[in-house]
This record gives sequence, C-alpha cells and structure tokens, in this order.
Amino acid sequence: MYYNKYVNVEYEWFEGKRQEILATRGIDIVITGPQILADPNVVIEQDNRQNYGEERFLAYGMVEGERLCLCFTLREGKIHLITVFKMHKNQWEKHYGKTKNHDGTRNKKEL
Repeated sequence: MYYNKYVNVEYEWFEGKRQEILATRGIDIVITGPQILADPNVVIEQDNRQNYGEERFLAYGMVEGERLCLCFTLREGKIHLITVFKMHKNQWEKHYGKTKNHDGTRNKKEL
C-alpha cells in the first residue's frame, strides 16, 4: 500500500459507464474521481481483486463527507476512471482503522 497524489493530470472515461454509475449510484465519476485523488488523506493500493489485463488501482478517500472508493488505471499518460462506489465499513476500517477518523484523529465514539 502506498500514498500518492494525482493532480494536474488529464482524465478520461467511458461516457456510457459514467452515465450508468450516475444512474445506479448517484455519483458522477468525472467530478468525484479527481476529488478523491486530490484528498490529502487518500490511500491508494493496487487492485488485485482479479486479473484485468492491466494494472489497476483503488483509491480510498472522502468527498463532501462521503467515503468513496475509486478504481482507475493509467493509459497513455492519462488517468482512466473506471468506477466509483461508496466504501463499505470493512474497507474503511482496513485503511483508516476502527478508532480513527479520515484525518487520522481518534474517533470520539470509539474512545
């Protein structure tokens, strides 16, 4: 696992997939993808869920109070946005811990 920032880069996506995500999840990947990657507390790891035939990454971050996960890859020097979804509790705890807030401070509810 490693931390990284993807700012001042070009993004690309498939418009059909964007519309599908917007309709089914209510999330616009074109807006939230760059915001997740610009999050100062973003956690990025390689996506090893299956063999996609290309190197993919998962970025865990927050946008407007929502815990989101972005799947993306690098293609010809651009970031290709693949999908985005709300993080499950177990994903959040894996990357930020049960007792920590997004910024690393302790969660008062857990103390």
